[in-house]
Amino acid sequence: MGPGIREYGDGCIDEAESLIFADYTIPSTIKVQALVLIIKHRIICSKFPSAFMLFSIASRFAAALRLNHHSPNLCFLAQESRRRLMWSLYCIDAGISGGFAEFALWRADRIHVGLPCNERNFEFDLSKPTEKLVPGPDDPEQPRPEDIGSLALNVRILHIRQKIIEFTKTALVGRNINAVELQSRVLGLHQELDDFAFRMPASFQFSENSMRLRAYSPRICAFVMIHIYWRQCYSDLYRLAMTGFRDALPLETLETLDQTFLDHCQRQCVEHSTAMADIFKCMDKLQARPIADLDLAICAFQCARTLHYAYRLDAVKFGLVTESVLEHSKSCLKVIQQCCRGPAAAVIQADLERLINRGLGALDTSSPVLEAQGSLRGRTAFPQHPVLKNIRVGEEPSVIHTPARLSSGSGARPDVYSNNNNSTSSPGMTTSNTLSPSMLPDAWMAPTQKTFEPALGGGGSGGGEDDAHAAFSSTELNNAYEGALEGLGLANGLDHAMGVMDLSTMWAPNSEWMAPEFSNGAGV
Repeated sequence: MGPGIREYGDGCIDEAESLIFADYTIPSTIKVQALVLIIKHRIICSKFPSAFMLFSIASRFAAALRLNHHSPNLCFLAQESRRRLMWSLYCIDAGISGGFAEFALWRADRIHVGLPCNERNFEFDLSKPTEKLVPGPDDPEQPRPEDIGSLALNVRILHIRQKIIEFTKTALVGRNINAVELQSRVLGLHQELDDFAFRMPASFQFSENSMRLRAYSPRICAFVMIHIYWRQCYSDLYRLAMTGFRDALPLETLETLDQTFLDHCQRQCVEHSTAMADIFKCMDKLQARPIADLDLAICAFQCARTLHYAYRLDAVKFGLVTESVLEHSKSCLKVIQQCCRGPAAAVIQADLERLINRGLGALDTSSPVLEAQGSLRGRTAFPQHPVLKNIRVGEEPSVIHTPARLSSGSGARPDVYSNNNNSTSSPGMTTSNTLSPSMLPDAWMAPTQKTFEPALGGGGSGGGEDDAHAAFSSTELNNAYEGALEGLGLANGLDHAMGVMDLSTMWAPNSEWMAPEFSNGAGV
C-alpha cells in the first residue's frame, strides 16, 4: 500500500489500545472488535504477553455485553455480527489456553448462540437460523445443512482440536495411564474427525478442482485451513505414539500398548502429515497464495518436522524416501514464505530453514526440534503455560514459575519449554517478548476458518424489530451499527467511508489465529 503504511498501522493499533484503556469501564461491541484486531496484531508481532492479558479484557467485555447469548430484539445483521464476534473470541481462546484447561475463559457449553451463518446470507442480509456447536439435551438431532458456512466448519474443527490437545496434554503428564482407556480415547477422537469429514458438504470436500475454483477467492484461506486443521488434528493425536519424539508418550507407557495399535498410530501420523504437504504443493501449483495467519505457518512447520523425524525413525516402514521428504519440506517452507507475514512467522520460517539445512542424516541430539530416542524416559511435568515465561511479574515471580506436581487435565513438560533463550537470571523475568525457535509449538487449532469477518456490530444498542429492516441511504448506517464510530476521531474521512462501504466486505479476509505461544499443540 506504499511506504510507511506498516508503521502507520502499528501506530493505529497503539492508539486504539489507548482509547480502549482510557474508557475501559464502558464495554461496547466496537471495543471488543477492536480488541480482536489488536490481539491479532500483538500475536503476529510476537508480543504474546500483551495479547495474553488483552484477551481477558475482551472476554470480560463480551460477558458484560452477553455476546454468548441470543439477542432477539436486534436485526439479523446485528445478531450475526455479535455471533461472529463471539466465535472469534472462542477460537482465540482455544489458542491462548493451549490445552491448559485452567487458562480457558470460554467453553463451548457457555456459548448459547448458533454458529456463524453462510457468508452469502450475511452479505445479503438473508436471515436464517443456524445450528449450535454443542446441541442442548432437548434439541432435536438434525442433519447438517449443505449450505453451512466455512466459518462454522472452522469453529467445528477447532472445537475437536481443542479436545484433542487437552487430551494429549493430560496423557503426556499422566501417571499409570491405563492402556485400554488410552486406546479407546484415541480411537474415539479419531471417529469424531472421521464424522466431521463424512458430514462435510460436497462443495467443501478437498480436491485440486475445488482448490482451483477458489484459488482467487477471498475465502480461499478459510477453505484451506479447514483441511489443514483436519490433517493437523490427526497428527496431534497420533504423535503420541512416535517413539522418542518430543511430543510422544514416555517409553515406559508406549511399552504397555499393543504393537499393532502403535503401528497404526505411527502410520496415521505420517500419512496425514504427507497429505498436508500435498495440500501445500497444490496451493503452489495453482498459485493460490492467501494472506494467512500464523497458524498456517505453525502447521507447515509441524508437518515438515514430523516427516523429518519419521524418516529418521524408520524410513522403510513409512515408505519415505529422501527426495520426497525434502520436496515436502520445501513445500512447507514455500507456503510460509508466500502466505505468512510478521516477526512471529519469520521466526518459524527461519527455524524450518534450519531444519531443512540440517538434512536427513544422523539424528542431531542437540537440536531443539528433534531429540534422541529414549531421552523422554523418566521425565517430570511442570504446570507452566509457555506465555508465563515472558510475563514480567512485579511481586513473587516464583509463584508462576515454581515447579509443582500436575493436577489432572492440564500441564506441560519441562523439556517443551526449557530452551527459552530470552530468560534472565531471575525466574519469571524476561527482557524480550520475541519467540525463541525452541518454543514453537504446534498449531492447532489449531487453530479459521479461517476468518471471522466482524462487521461493524452495534452490540447491545441495536434498534427494535420495526426499524430492523428500514431502508437506509448510501450515507447512513443500518440501525444495527448506528453511532458505533461516533467520536473516534478517524482521520481522512475514514469514518464517512466506513458508513457508505458494504459492511459485509469491509474487513479483508484473514484467518483466525493460532499463535506460537498460544498454540493448542504440545510444544516443540
